[in-house]
Amino acid sequence: MTAVAIRGGALSTVAAMLLYGGFCVPAPPALRAVEWLIGLLTVASIGWRWPLSVAIGHALRTSPNEGPNEGPNEGWMPVAVAAFAWLLWVPLLRGAALGWEAADILRDVVPLVFLFLPVLLVPVLRSGGRAAVRALTLSVALAGLLLTLRWWQQAGWGFGAIGRRAMADGGVYLLNAPSVLFAAVALPALALSLIGAGNRVRNWFAAFPCALGGALCLGALAGAVHRTALALAALSLALTALWWVPRRPWLVIPLLLGFGLLAYLLGDVLVGAWQQVAEKTRLTGGNARWEEAAAVIDNAVETPWALLFGDGWGARIANPAVGGWRVGYTHMLASYSLLKTGLVGTVALGAYLGALVRPWFRLLVADPPLAFSVVPPLLMALCLHTSFKYFDTGIILSLMVLAAEGRKGLSEPR
Repeated sequence: MTAVAIRGGALSTVAAMLLYGGFCVPAPPALRAVEWLIGLLTVASIGWRWPLSVAIGHALRTSPNEGPNEGPNEGWMPVAVAAFAWLLWVPLLRGAALGWEAADILRDVVPLVFLFLPVLLVPVLRSGGRAAVRALTLSVALAGLLLTLRWWQQAGWGFGAIGRRAMADGGVYLLNAPSVLFAAVALPALALSLIGAGNRVRNWFAAFPCALGGALCLGALAGAVHRTALALAALSLALTALWWVPRRPWLVIPLLLGFGLLAYLLGDVLVGAWQQVAEKTRLTGGNARWEEAAAVIDNAVETPWALLFGDGWGARIANPAVGGWRVGYTHMLASYSLLKTGLVGTVALGAYLGALVRPWFRLLVADPPLAFSVVPPLLMALCLHTSFKYFDTGIILSLMVLAAEGRKGLSEPR
């Protein structure tokens, strides 16, 4: 594969992310022209031979240096290929055998492809090196910022409501996209890295819009009272600051000045946001997640086939978390996987996600700010929310693995 093709693949992915942030919703009720265009751009970046090889399991026989692009012998890849082949075909055949609607089956298969995007994208983009990592990082952050701006537009730019009243998520739940939480962490982290890289004037000027973009994302999450997302973002940013300060001790001064100014200007807002989080926790608790999981377990133990292999793609369940309506999703990936793929499929999925832990640790050693930035959106998506089905979850996973191989990211001096 030529260098031009690799650059083209990266550009197609970047264009897909920007379209996603500017015009899409995280869970579209139907496929419109923009969703088709994003799909075509993604296919254009990957090609068709490698996805076909992965889907039929032939990629297991392919040497890492014989794939779509040369790369290191990554231990996660064979596990991911095997898991994807199983999770694609066995639940698909099971769902078809049980007679589920084709549209419902498709609604499960497409998110499966999103979740396994690292298998498809990373081999294509890895020769882009630092440029590909940087482009992907910025495109995901910009997509999150665009989604946030669209939410603020829906909210009438009501910045004064933060900490005073809970603002509506809206009918399309733009803030649930993992790229929003990524931008809320990555943009301030990038601002800090730009300042920490030196005293060049251009760095300080570039840091300001990054910090402002991050503040808009954090403000939106606070306005809509996204409790866990805010907590994870705060923890990630604190860890990023703690990583930078020993390397640039003088950063303590602008950090303290910034925190002091924030407390002086927005003290009441911050206190009000905290009170809203506490009140929402008192009223809603865990949002019926445990009741939802119990319903899935009850369904799974009805027959040995359901327990081992699930009810297949396209299956629905009377979900207590949405008032008992029969829906094709649950709010946690573990219960969703148990419902659709059974214990065997859940183990396969766990093996795949477990194999991605090692690349994250390599990224943590090489670029802690970027490693801290990917954790909040991935934790929300893979543990607590339906966003495991979203396009940007797969892109963030791909970014994590690609950056771990390239070893460059937010802490790279500019």
